[in-house]
Amino acid sequence: MKIAKFWKFLMPIGLVVHVSAATASDIGVRRYELPDHGAIEFRIPTEWKDHVNQPPRRLPPTIVLEAKGGAPFQVLITPIWPARKDAPPSSAASLREIVQGSIERAKSQAVEKEITIRELDHAPGPGFYFSATDRAPNPGEYSQLTQGMLRLEDLSIAFTILTNSGQERIVADALKILRSAVRAAQL
Repeated sequence: MKIAKFWKFLMPIGLVVHVSAATASDIGVRRYELPDHGAIEFRIPTEWKDHVNQPPRRLPPTIVLEAKGGAPFQVLITPIWPARKDAPPSSAASLREIVQGSIERAKSQAVEKEITIRELDHAPGPGFYFSATDRAPNPGEYSQLTQGMLRLEDLSIAFTILTNSGQERIVADALKILRSAVRAAQL
């Protein structure tokens, strides 16, 4: 599946996830090293395979999770660290402002006339997201978007969940993964 041109410009992020619903016993902790910035861990279904795309110049990585089968969808997640070690973490207000800006950009191509910003409850830090439907997706592109930002200690985590109609459970599972985020020391 391709990322619809409608969605790909909204937030600069990258974690791709192709998954199916899993039971609690099928969950495992996966750890991802962040160059010179410790590590991050997520609780992810064990049947998902994963890899990391690391851009040059020690920029934030793209974690890629994929299912071995099932209906396609993508969840893009990028942990972003501050540009300076002495910079304060992103405030809840600044995260909300970033998400609101993405809503404004999405409105012109969304089915919904009003797009509501939601709080990512039970998360390790403040987080906000929204959902929208692409008015005219091209063949092979996703029609549903959930996108947002979450703070985890000093990290800002940008995420995008791309699905099609009938995949609400995938969105719920992806939000659970984000709520499970934990900072860890670098090995």
